[in-house]
Amino acid sequence: MTGLNTITLLLSGLTLPLALSFLLIVLWSDRRKELNQFFAIFMLLVVLWNAGVFVTQALTLIDDPDPTLINLALGFLELGFTGSSVAVYALTAALARTYARRFRWLTFASLLIVVAYRLLLVATAAPVSPESLINPRQPLSAVFYLLFGAGTLILVGQYHRKIRSRALQIGIVLFVAGQGVGFLNPELGIFALSLGISALAALVISFAVLQQEIISPSAARNSQVEAIRRLNLAITRQAALDTLLNQIARQAALLLDADGVGVFLNYGGVYQIANVYNLPDSYLRVSSRQGIAAKAVQSGQSLALDDYARDWRGVDDLPLAKQTFGSLVCTPLVHGDDPIGALMVVSGKQGRVFGREDVYLLELLGAQAVVAIVHSRLLEEQRELTRQVEYARSQLETVLSSTESPVIAVTRDFHVIFANPAARALIYLRDDLRVIDQLPPEVLPTRKVLREIRRSGAYTYEIIISDKYYLCHLAPLGYPRVSGWVAVLNDVTQLKELDRMKSEMVRMTSHDLKNPLQAAMANLELLQDDVADIDNDDVHEAIAQIDKQLARMNRIIGGILDLERVKLGARTFEYVSPTQIIDRTLDEMSTLARDRDIMVRADVPPDLSSFACDPDQFARAVINLVENAIKFTPSGGHVYVRVQEENGTLVFEVEDTGVGIAEELQPRVFDRFYRGNQKGTEHVTGSGLGLSLVKTIIDNHHGRVTLSSRVGAGTTFRVIIPIHVPKS
Repeated sequence: MTGLNTITLLLSGLTLPLALSFLLIVLWSDRRKELNQFFAIFMLLVVLWNAGVFVTQALTLIDDPDPTLINLALGFLELGFTGSSVAVYALTAALARTYARRFRWLTFASLLIVVAYRLLLVATAAPVSPESLINPRQPLSAVFYLLFGAGTLILVGQYHRKIRSRALQIGIVLFVAGQGVGFLNPELGIFALSLGISALAALVISFAVLQQEIISPSAARNSQVEAIRRLNLAITRQAALDTLLNQIARQAALLLDADGVGVFLNYGGVYQIANVYNLPDSYLRVSSRQGIAAKAVQSGQSLALDDYARDWRGVDDLPLAKQTFGSLVCTPLVHGDDPIGALMVVSGKQGRVFGREDVYLLELLGAQAVVAIVHSRLLEEQRELTRQVEYARSQLETVLSSTESPVIAVTRDFHVIFANPAARALIYLRDDLRVIDQLPPEVLPTRKVLREIRRSGAYTYEIIISDKYYLCHLAPLGYPRVSGWVAVLNDVTQLKELDRMKSEMVRMTSHDLKNPLQAAMANLELLQDDVADIDNDDVHEAIAQIDKQLARMNRIIGGILDLERVKLGARTFEYVSPTQIIDRTLDEMSTLARDRDIMVRADVPPDLSSFACDPDQFARAVINLVENAIKFTPSGGHVYVRVQEENGTLVFEVEDTGVGIAEELQPRVFDRFYRGNQKGTEHVTGSGLGLSLVKTIIDNHHGRVTLSSRVGAGTTFRVIIPIHVPKS
């Protein structure tokens, strides 16, 4: 055995188990990946030829070896060696990512031709010698080598940027060269050299693929984890958005070994560059609606271009992109249905070409970037909201501290939250004690007040502190769950005194006017008797007008005195049947109704409960309502009086078919001295105190009065009064 054959045998013995091991490792890592499938085919053929070499060399050491075994071993050698020229081309195409679906079938068809040819040789028992394996006179071997070997070298030269591993490029070129050596001379020595070079190249290719597909990705996981960790640190440190975007761009460049990175943010459908890494600062604020960033977001998928100038047909996102950009990957940044922006990495014209793994890594980083950006935005919004709340709170505290009205806020268990200086000057408050333990019982809100707050949202009541009258406005704190209450106290002592003095003055004035008015009316009656025989219509008309105006003045004074009497006078409650009130009303109003030709009808069920009231005052309220209904109903109309019992209350209803009340006038009908100017009411006289008196009486009876009216269709007043006197 020559030295060259010995080296060939050793290389074959070494290549055989290593190739088999690499084959199993790559298939175990991911057998579905097309690159791994092509590599597995290549390694299988390498195993076949090295097994053939090893067996052939072993048989030469045996005296008188079986020719059939030699032919079989040489058949494996030829099948593996020739087929590997097809397989290395397929592997190179897979590395350069230039193959199509049809390419796989072409590769398999070529390998089947090689297998079929070898089976044909076995079937015909044609003798095979090592010298004939790569003999140029074997047309099939020459065709396969020239076709696929040349194609492999062309792919390596044209797509060397895509085949990122320099070791892979060297190994593939060395493999093709090793096979080509055998064609220089068909002698066995040259063939052994060809096998040795090819075996060595196959090992280089195997190590390079293993490095690229398994070892490097495993090592890259540390970089991936570090990139994610840095982003998480930026989030936990509550970094500003600009700082965060700069960190995202930097980590993307380091993770993908990119020449430049741009981060796009969505501003109302316009995608604007918010941060760049290793790109001109002039790119900042450059915006586009139809560029690659917008397309990536609209499609919801990452876009990868091997050559930007050649592959991109849309609008350029950035100036001079076609002149400077090589490979590019752009991944969308989407949070739910909200498009946030896009993350784009680029390499220069002579830079690396990004692969599928790079797209995956960028998507992984993009997902974390989305979380970081959303978190940063929420944090900025929270800070802005906090700033606004703090500013509003400061303003509110300034206002509350400067106001002269005491303001107190307490928790649900009545501990002081806030008390302005006016409140602390009025009441000595200790923050460590509850308010209910520091204030007199009559100052605190009752359960009724708290129930009213829950029902209507606020309550106003009058309290006395240090001989002063305060109007306390009480409202809840917190929504929807009440966490406390706030009370604002307005000093109404002077107003109460002014109201008392005003009422006293009105009462005294009205009382003082009543005596001379009665004297004037008495003298007018005497004067009417004296001029009764005078035949002068003008005199009689003048006296009638004087009598009418004096009567009107008397009614006004009587109404004022009645109103003040109701407001200030004591009330005597007793249980009265509703029938008694209605009968008294109808009896008193019968003459007026008859004079105005108005039909008054009452509907009072006999089984109604008696109710607590001051009979005189409550009857006066109902009488006033019926009187108003008669006055404002045209001749021939109807007035209906009804009473019904509802949920512990009695409802008195007075309905007429009169002129009605305009909607804009309804809120003021219960004001004192108010008379609305409305068509159809010109003939009606009055003081404007009747409904005010009704409202005061009903309030004194813990009831309420409402109205519903439509112009031309009549008015309905409803008085709702509790059957029993409510407990305070």
